[in-house]
Amino acid sequence: MSDPALSGYFSISNDVVDRLLRGSHQLAGVPEEDRSGVLRAALEAVQEAAELVRPYPHLLADGDSSASRLAFSCLSAAATFPQARPDQIADLGTLIVILFGFDDIADNIAGQWSHHDIAAFFEQLCLIVSGEPPQTSAEGALGQGLHVWQAWCDRFRGHEGAAVHASTLREQLELAGAAMIRERRWAAGEEPWPSYEEYVANGSLTILYPTWWAAALAIYGPAPAAAEHWGSTARITGLGAACMRLVNDVRTFEREKSEGKPSSVLILERQGMTTEAAVQRVFAHYAELNAAFLAAIGELPSPLAGVGEGQRKNVAFNGGWYMARDTHAYTVQELVRDADTYAD
Repeated sequence: MSDPALSGYFSISNDVVDRLLRGSHQLAGVPEEDRSGVLRAALEAVQEAAELVRPYPHLLADGDSSASRLAFSCLSAAATFPQARPDQIADLGTLIVILFGFDDIADNIAGQWSHHDIAAFFEQLCLIVSGEPPQTSAEGALGQGLHVWQAWCDRFRGHEGAAVHASTLREQLELAGAAMIRERRWAAGEEPWPSYEEYVANGSLTILYPTWWAAALAIYGPAPAAAEHWGSTARITGLGAACMRLVNDVRTFEREKSEGKPSSVLILERQGMTTEAAVQRVFAHYAELNAAFLAAIGELPSPLAGVGEGQRKNVAFNGGWYMARDTHAYTVQELVRDADTYAD
């Protein structure tokens, strides 16, 4: 991803949020006593994740690039499941990197694609989850996206819970793909911008949080795996996804403005709010949803307590991170320095 246009895209900043959140710390969501172990686990996972993504440079930036999310993604996985095995953290971190890549494809950041192209792409992704090879002659980011997904799914199927939860992963990919096409139509002016509520519901799918958690249940969920685990966690997953969408919007609405895409902040601006008032309103909504999220986690049955704790840690980590910076431009070298800083 060395295209100059991409460099410009990834350099878009959000001065309003930086001013409002001056002093925020990117690791605020990780308890200080856990930071050393989480950073070490992430650094170990990066080495394995890098091997998987390195053959796909049209889609996935290397760990030294300002466009890379490799270090961030492995850190997010480690912060979510700090007790997981290195291979589990590597597979979950790699999945985050790949899902970022899919989002770049859907947003025409990694190439220019029609709505039909994106629909066909997600259809292929779903088939690959079921074990079918990619049926495409696509080149560039689109083709590489399919092939890295096949490589990741080969690893995914090696986890004990994959046979039970693969159908849920496929279902969540289908929902995310349809939501991304809906978002493209809004951005293209083919459909009117949604209401705030419609946007948040759709954005809770495009943030890809439910997709990631469908895979996480298979990779680090309760054993033995059971299909009903997904339904039992549906409420917290939906609330966690909405929290993630809103906190992401606060950090990225300047980029979305450049793309012509709706976001919670921009929709409120269109309704007459100032930017700062809109940001504060989104923060308030996030706080409401996060309180409901934490309460719902406390109501989970004991076999799913670990999943609930993982979701709590995931939203806390990502929320703290977005308050301080974006997910790209955090290189592996920075991760190494952070690991050294917090070394025991």
